[in-house]
Amino acid sequence: MHYHHHDHHDHHDPHHHGFSPETGKRFLIAIALNLLFVIAEFALGFRYDSAGLLADAGHNLGDVGGLVISLAAFFMLKKKADQTFTYGFKKATVLAAFVNSLLLVAAVVLIVWECVEKFRSGATVNGLAVIGTAAVGIVVNSFTVFLLSKGQDHDINIKGAYLHMLADTLVSIGVVVSGALILWTGAAWIDPVIGLLIAGIICWSGAGLFRESLHLILDGVPESVDLPHLSESLNKIENVAGIHHLHVWAISTTENALTAHVKLKDLARMEDTRSLLKDFLHHQGISHATLEFESASFPCTEA
Repeated sequence: MHYHHHDHHDHHDPHHHGFSPETGKRFLIAIALNLLFVIAEFALGFRYDSAGLLADAGHNLGDVGGLVISLAAFFMLKKKADQTFTYGFKKATVLAAFVNSLLLVAAVVLIVWECVEKFRSGATVNGLAVIGTAAVGIVVNSFTVFLLSKGQDHDINIKGAYLHMLADTLVSIGVVVSGALILWTGAAWIDPVIGLLIAGIICWSGAGLFRESLHLILDGVPESVDLPHLSESLNKIENVAGIHHLHVWAISTTENALTAHVKLKDLARMEDTRSLLKDFLHHQGISHATLEFESASFPCTEA
């Protein structure tokens, strides 16, 4: 006698919902602001014939792409589940975080390439126009980082976009600092050295995002869940004789699911025990739980 119970997640818990209209608004403001900056940077790059500015504008356009990917994934969260995608497109947020981590890797490769070229040629175009534009970039990027800082602790999709913009802010700061130092000292090598330092920082932060998002794509146990502790706690719940076939995975960047076989001491108290288990799991950040109950007289057939 197996008893299945599928639970809908609680719509009153904002932590599990991940996306709010306020987050959407923040992303839209960030996209519009950065797009305007990219257009201005391209225009100035052509006017002053600055390869540096044009390259930076191209890089910033990639960032706008990253923001759009994150936002698109959030809209896909709203898509209803159907016969083909029974969870809807919730996993799109995980995929967006992964794509953003790959974009960060691409940015590092481009920066390193540019720095090597500068070392080789010794060329530097750090005129005041470049410094001025990069200074505006710091303001735009910093404001974007501020917009995205809320929620990035709980959601790696927001974190992906946040890290992207943080990397950009660092690049702009690097351009201003190296530009000022070169104007002051005339040492052209400062520029690529600062560039390589920034590439290292981006690589370090991007590696974590890549690892975490790949982990979730492969249905690894989310980092927020301590599986041994969870198993131990479930076993301690009243009337539970044992837990096996325990699986935990991420449905989206903010929602986790669990399936488990629960052996009961007394099958007659199944409903009460189920309520206790569901309640406990909900507090552990697991909003979708499917539990199968069994007892000594009705053992597991899948052992």
